[in-house]
Amino acid sequence: MTKYGAFMSFRGTETCYDIAASLYKALLREGVHTFNDDQSLNIGEPIQPALFNAIEGSRVFYVVISKGYASSIGCLQELARICYCVETSPRRVLPIFYDVDPSEVRKQIGCFGKAFAKHEERFRGDNETLEEVQRWREALTRVANRSGWVIGNESYCVHIPEMVRKKHLSLLPSTSGIALASSTIMHAIRTYDVFVSFRGLDTRNNFAALLLQALHRNGIDAFNDNVHVMKGEFIESELYKAIDGSRNFIVVFSRNYASSTWCLRELAWICKNIETSTRRILPIFYVVDPLKVQKQSGCYEKAFMDHEERFRGAKEREQVWRWRKALKQVSHLPCLHIQNELQHLQQVEIEEILQEIINRLNSKSSSLPDDDLVEMKSIVK
Repeated sequence: MTKYGAFMSFRGTETCYDIAASLYKALLREGVHTFNDDQSLNIGEPIQPALFNAIEGSRVFYVVISKGYASSIGCLQELARICYCVETSPRRVLPIFYDVDPSEVRKQIGCFGKAFAKHEERFRGDNETLEEVQRWREALTRVANRSGWVIGNESYCVHIPEMVRKKHLSLLPSTSGIALASSTIMHAIRTYDVFVSFRGLDTRNNFAALLLQALHRNGIDAFNDNVHVMKGEFIESELYKAIDGSRNFIVVFSRNYASSTWCLRELAWICKNIETSTRRILPIFYVVDPLKVQKQSGCYEKAFMDHEERFRGAKEREQVWRWRKALKQVSHLPCLHIQNELQHLQQVEIEEILQEIINRLNSKSSSLPDDDLVEMKSIVK
């Protein structure tokens, strides 16, 4: 029996008086009946069973992942039960990364790695509980692999009300008492003019943002994960769909591109697409030496050494080999090299990229000459 419109999972000591309070108030303003353990639990009632009952009786789950979230056993137990409910019924979980790097959550490194190391040390010798710790890890990975919001400590008051207003009500239509599941939402088959692969850490707030804005201003439909991936959907599957449906690809190689397994998976999938179709890639070297990318040296060598250390299984090693092969394949294509991080000096290069994409879209031929692009041999002496 559905009892609550929303259930919020959060680390109280970190978020109770700021982002969690803001989220709770925003949901109430929109008329969403939200579970609140301070108000919804009866005095003397056992906390865990009551929380689990509330989770099972909720339509949508908001998980506020903060720095100390994984250090709380209570939060991890909630998360595992939320994942069970999402997998066994048509409900959705929406992650909010609060002042944390989503990649640290996905990889369980940094403060998240330390938290799990402490849990495993604490329960060493207790095999049953260690299995539960593993389930917590898997639950955190599954949730972090879904599209969500990255909100800083200074911006939650602005973003939370708008986020709830735009998203939650679309998940809970007034004509139905049942939340829509990601598996039951009908997605129209969509194609894009361009798919841009870039390392968000390096370029999302500078070059990539300028490039996407320029493409949009000129009527070019470029995939943007912030816009086109529905919150709560699995990011990877949505990215693959977008790549499959794109006519052109732009790959922005930056210093940390190869350190992201997400970027490398995108790149390998892009290469798979161009091998079986007449689509093309435009590589861009953004404030990085093209020779280091081509030879996989310097920061790129270190990134792959880290991947090979992390992925030691036979299948995983083969995957890393495919990433290396894809990187080598793309880095030898005709390219553009951007050497200046100052945004006002990047406009000329952005116009070049824009014109190249326009030419490709306007041409009926799939094999355009690359006379206007910089050849690798002219960059690397």
